Amino acid sequence: MTTLAHATSGKNADTRDRLLLMALRLYAREGLHAVSLRRISIEAGSKNSAAMHYHFHNKVGVIQALIDMIADELGYIATALRPEQSSKRSLRSACRDTLRPLIELPAKKSWGADGVKFLSRLLSESDAEIAKMVNTICAPFSQRLDHALAEQLPALPAPVRRLRLMFISTNVFHGVAEVFWLTNTPLGDLSYFDEDTLLDHLVDYLIGGLEAPSLTAN
Repeated sequence: MTTLAHATSGKNADTRDRLLLMALRLYAREGLHAVSLRRISIEAGSKNSAAMHYHFHNKVGVIQALIDMIADELGYIATALRPEQSSKRSLRSACRDTLRPLIELPAKKSWGADGVKFLSRLLSESDAEIAKMVNTICAPFSQRLDHALAEQLPALPAPVRRLRLMFISTNVFHGVAEVFWLTNTPLGDLSYFDEDTLLDHLVDYLIGGLEAPSLTAN
């Protein structure tokens, strides 16, 4: 009886994971509002077209599960990278250390590239409930960087610093998510940069925007 219970539990977990990964793939590639839960169930190979409802209840439940999965993996990567981080904090090291887990996610997980695209799509959502969930995963990322920037850019007013950080962070997320477009840009093929070099240029972009002279004191 116990063996049967464990087998059933394991089967349910496998089904749930398969459904979740299919949801991630479809949401990342087609958008949150273009894909129904029924379609995800069918494309994941489930015999029950209502499987997504059974495991996640609704679309909000699916999105929350995906956010939790991605946040956990980014946390693992950040923890593993911590011993490599410089003990001497600078604006560059603060930006680089914060962005690196996002850059490494596609290489660490087979679903990593879709995970970054999914996050990029979430940042463009205006739905208040979805925005609240997005803030759950982005808050630690944004707050750590904002704290580091406050130390490195003391002359920049906090509201200006935070507004710039949001503008630039959103562009960075979208840029990392759609990095494949670098193969065919109006300026030619720019896809030859390796991961570390790409990260350095992203950091340069981030720092350049943050250090620009402020035209307002508010």
